[in-house]
Amino acid sequence: MKPTQNPISERIARLRAIALKGENRFRGVRGVLSAESYTHSVGQPLIVRKAQALAAVMRRWPMEIAPDEVLVGHHSSPDFGLDFPEQWNVADEHLSSRIDESPLDADQKQCLHGVRADWYRIFGQEAFFFNDPSIPKSLKDEIDAGIFFGSGICINHSVRSYQALLERGFLGLKSEIQDRMDRLDFSDPKAPEQHAFYRACLTIAEAGAALGERYAQKAREMAAACTEPEETKRLLEIASVCERVPAHPARTFREAVQALWFGHVVTCWEDGVNANSLGRLDQILYPYYKADKDAGRLTDEEALELTECLWIKLYQTYDVQQVVLSGRTSEGRDATNELTYLMLDATDAMDFIRCLSVRVHKNTPVKLLKRCVEMLGKGGGIPFLFNDDAIVPALVAKGIPIEDARDYAAIGCVEITIPGKANPHAVSHMMNLAKCFELALNDGKDPATGKQLGPRTGAMESFTSSDGIMEAYKRQVAHFAGHAVYLSNQGELNQKAKFPLPFRSILTAACLDRGRDITAGGALYDYHSCCGIGIPNVADSIAAIRKFVFEEGRLSLEELARLLRTNYEGAEKERLTLLRKAPKYGNDEEGVDRIAAEVAAHYCDLMHEHRTVSGGRFHVHLFSFVWHLTPCGEKTGASPDGRRAGDPLAYSLSPMQGRDAAGLTAVLNSLIRMPHHLAAASSSAIIEVDPALFEDARRDQLVSILKTAIDRGLGQLQLNVVTVDTLIKAQQEPEKYQNLQVRVSGYSYKFCLLDKTMQDHIIARTKHRGA
Repeated sequence: MKPTQNPISERIARLRAIALKGENRFRGVRGVLSAESYTHSVGQPLIVRKAQALAAVMRRWPMEIAPDEVLVGHHSSPDFGLDFPEQWNVADEHLSSRIDESPLDADQKQCLHGVRADWYRIFGQEAFFFNDPSIPKSLKDEIDAGIFFGSGICINHSVRSYQALLERGFLGLKSEIQDRMDRLDFSDPKAPEQHAFYRACLTIAEAGAALGERYAQKAREMAAACTEPEETKRLLEIASVCERVPAHPARTFREAVQALWFGHVVTCWEDGVNANSLGRLDQILYPYYKADKDAGRLTDEEALELTECLWIKLYQTYDVQQVVLSGRTSEGRDATNELTYLMLDATDAMDFIRCLSVRVHKNTPVKLLKRCVEMLGKGGGIPFLFNDDAIVPALVAKGIPIEDARDYAAIGCVEITIPGKANPHAVSHMMNLAKCFELALNDGKDPATGKQLGPRTGAMESFTSSDGIMEAYKRQVAHFAGHAVYLSNQGELNQKAKFPLPFRSILTAACLDRGRDITAGGALYDYHSCCGIGIPNVADSIAAIRKFVFEEGRLSLEELARLLRTNYEGAEKERLTLLRKAPKYGNDEEGVDRIAAEVAAHYCDLMHEHRTVSGGRFHVHLFSFVWHLTPCGEKTGASPDGRRAGDPLAYSLSPMQGRDAAGLTAVLNSLIRMPHHLAAASSSAIIEVDPALFEDARRDQLVSILKTAIDRGLGQLQLNVVTVDTLIKAQQEPEKYQNLQVRVSGYSYKFCLLDKTMQDHIIARTKHRGA
């Protein structure tokens, strides 16, 4: 029996159908409005120019109130080639043609060309801070080899303090900014920079205060021309709400949801939709919900519809605008409330991709776990789970007070931040640990190019134990980690000079007090998060060498070196032996699991010792996103675990696809052995589960298994519920499976929209039918 789906109203059905069409009616609007502002602000400090451009978008965005809408405002899905001049690669020879071929009119195109020339005049070829040409050549060689890569910037990937906007409104924030500006000590050497920062913040707060009134005026005009009583009522209610927020503090649940949506719209106008997340919505909105319910002003049906309207506003085909539910309060109590379940119900009812996770811990109500499992049984991988009992200690170990650590939220896929208090520089750089292992087997030389990239740690034939190979591997990782942090630190400096974020700073604690933009170290907590990729492959490779070379003597290191050098050509028997007969992480085999845990802990401990430009630490993601395919898998040669050169690596901490053969409980036991308590930026794992495990008779057993795994310290978990047969059919006949959603890599996506490489990767993952 399949879980029941909550019915939706006719209004929600109509709004949902429009959202699913995915029309971008505002393509280029943000780009033109901001570009026109930049042409009039030449000579002003960059942060002031940035604020004025954002304010121009807020003041001149086309007013549209569509039929059926209860929430108003649109952030659209930006075309970064047109909408964000600040992020253009002005040296890109194709940029001019993209502008010329756009649907904009001649004056608008001329304006965009002018901004491009302005950026080039100020910054030259280094305007594009994603790819700084000043990177030392030796590091470029290492990046080209697929050892590490990254940018160090903090574009998108935020959870801002929407509470501040709801509680104080833009006018309250404006008053606070003005007060700090008035109290500036002009003799302070920092005063000029602080004054420019406050000017920028004031410009945004003033424009934000006018945003709601613009929609209120539009609603009143439409109501005056309307002859339908119900439609007139809807429009006047919108006007009433928008006259209040976001200028003033929200008083009701509806005002709070509208103010939060306006805040998120401005967030996405500042630096894009991608992975700008909303945080712990069931906690942020609960006081308004509770007050309305207690006063008899709100029914659960009305609250559900408002939440569904917000979900529809957030809808994107690729959606990493994360919402996090439940978890612990700052005092350590369970935070589950009525809104937790209502928001799960809204997600269930929408039946489309909506990035949503649930924080769990030892005292999470079983009722909540059952609801999560019921939803997961529908497929699509929502919600995914984060374990407070692993993540909170990891954050505390980084120096974050436990009260703030307990308020963490996930960004986008799995990235961890302290909402409204941190600049996490999520996925700041990525380290290909499997490539480091390949270099360790080749005396620091890259077999693909013959270049000596790493330290000389010995040729493969020289090792006398697997421990010696592990030590050589650790030396390679330590060497390249010291180079990778350069990318993060360079990116931070680059962004400080080229891409301030004044609105994000307004909604980030300490920035206003310090008079510093978040990109200039204004946040209370400022750290970089980096990814360790290929851990299961390193563990499986060391386990294979230990077994077949040093314990059983079935292979010599010379023979293994030849197999890897030739990519197992003509040696399929030997490859299958390494692939099928050696211990494999993910099967509850303690020996290989302990190797994986050592590899993960080494990387976490190593990065803990490095420092950022602002003196912060590096937090580790045990997470690969899609980079385990390319560039990491693509640029890593054959490995002793039986993997051929160029094949994908394992996803995050998940077992290498197809190698976990001992059942769901065995996979969970292997995952539990990983040092999740060291991964302050979160670990990640996707487990493929057959729908049969979610049948009524077995669902309680699955809840019990997950509860045990959580109690034993599992870090983060995502479940894909689908059969291989269904995936193969969807690949062959995509037109029949248009709405098949799968967990990809920290996000869900329609299977038919994935490229074949990713589809094949998902098909190859083991689909667990039994516990």
